[in-house]
Amino acid sequence: MDSGKKEHITRRKFVKGVSCASVGIICFSSDCLAIREGKAEQDSDGREYLAAICGTFCGACPAYLAKHGDEEQKKIRLQTGNSSGQIKTIKGIPDPGWMDGLLCDGCLSGGQIAAHCRNCPMKLCAAKRKNVTRCSDCEELPCKIIMGFINTGLLHRAEYLPNLEKINKMGVQEWVKYEEESWRCPRCGFPLSWYDTECPRCGEPRSEKLFSLTEK
Repeated sequence: MDSGKKEHITRRKFVKGVSCASVGIICFSSDCLAIREGKAEQDSDGREYLAAICGTFCGACPAYLAKHGDEEQKKIRLQTGNSSGQIKTIKGIPDPGWMDGLLCDGCLSGGQIAAHCRNCPMKLCAAKRKNVTRCSDCEELPCKIIMGFINTGLLHRAEYLPNLEKINKMGVQEWVKYEEESWRCPRCGFPLSWYDTECPRCGEPRSEKLFSLTEK
């Protein structure tokens, strides 16, 4: 083979190698940018970040649904409000607009977190403890911090301890799958918020598997 052809092949391989390297750098830069912009991290094994430190299922939080719903869901939420179907205010149920304007990727997402969750005492406490991701990992459960939140009377907070117990028994991944299924309309599958009394899309009453919103 003559020297001209060898030079041509070598140059072609060099250009191809540079192109591949450039693509790799661009992809790496895009990934870094996505993280800096606060996009939620997707766990390789599932959506474990939806299991909050306190035992809340973030997937039913109005702030999470406001950011992660599809266009139809967002439109319906804008029309009905964050908590659909409330007939009257009862003890333990917040004002329907309590989370208006808040956006969140989930407590342990590594992405955008609502300010009241970012500075949550339980989150700050877990961050200081070795081998503690959630309160379910802590030997001091139930502690004064979590009981202080539960005693505020909000109904979804009464779920903290039962949820943490289920997380320990079921494992985080299975618990998240169970909660994702539970927090959907029994008829049409529309994602429900903690305080929806009925489906914002079709009007079906919330599942009896969820905590009750009626006065006892």
